[in-house]
Amino acid sequence: MTVTYEDSLHGLPSAGPGGSRMTVMLTGAVVGASRKLKEKMARIAAHVLEAAPEDIVFGANGASVRGASDKVVGYGDIGLKAYWFKLDLPAGMESGLEARHTYDHPYLTPPSADRKDLGSFYPMMGHGAHIPVVEVNPETGQVRILRYVAVHDVGTIVNPKSLRGQIAGGITQGIGMALYEQILYDAEGQPLTGSFMDYLLPTAQEVPRFEIGHVETPSPFTEYGVKGGGEGGRMIAPAALASAVEDALAPLGVTIDELPMTPERLATLVGHARARGR
Repeated sequence: MTVTYEDSLHGLPSAGPGGSRMTVMLTGAVVGASRKLKEKMARIAAHVLEAAPEDIVFGANGASVRGASDKVVGYGDIGLKAYWFKLDLPAGMESGLEARHTYDHPYLTPPSADRKDLGSFYPMMGHGAHIPVVEVNPETGQVRILRYVAVHDVGTIVNPKSLRGQIAGGITQGIGMALYEQILYDAEGQPLTGSFMDYLLPTAQEVPRFEIGHVETPSPFTEYGVKGGGEGGRMIAPAALASAVEDALAPLGVTIDELPMTPERLATLVGHARARGR
């Protein structure tokens, strides 16, 4: 089987990537297309071996008839029949071994009429828990991340290396959201953060070494038990970091209700808390 990667001009119609669903939807599409190809190959083999398609068994050497292992047709011969010998195919079958499949997630429910139940339309998200350990200088508002532990459950892991990259990149993005990144405007609506001199991003100096663990709980609703893995990092990290900073500054009576937690903002919160305590 050959899987081709198409660009936006030549790919099949779809909603595109996003929403932490790429692996879920692609595995579903590949499995669906593979099943269609398998059914067609079974029909071709059954036609050649004079058997019923449901009696065809696929093995290492080709397709055989259940209960009669001596009746075999190789995969190469099936391909030759499909592409070069139209007259040897079952009646009404198109030449070639190609299949297209649009995968729709199987677990979908509509909203109730009273809107008390909004339905299930996205039952493929992963789960995670993050524990950042931070040090905060109350005088300067500077936050230093001492340790960052993250455990994720994305169901069956398909590609461990790319998944780790997604989680590490997501946490890094979450650190930026929590501590640095903000778009500012002046009173006339002119942007004040028009370059990376003003719009701050976390660099290798600000990002710690992540300790990432995995729990695999396969989803009962998807092919191979896959769940989404792309959003766990960036969605959990900002809240986890805000909670850690608030915990560090709790003795001073500081509460965090706004991001990003820039040094200026934290130092101001500490100053206000101290003023209230006088």
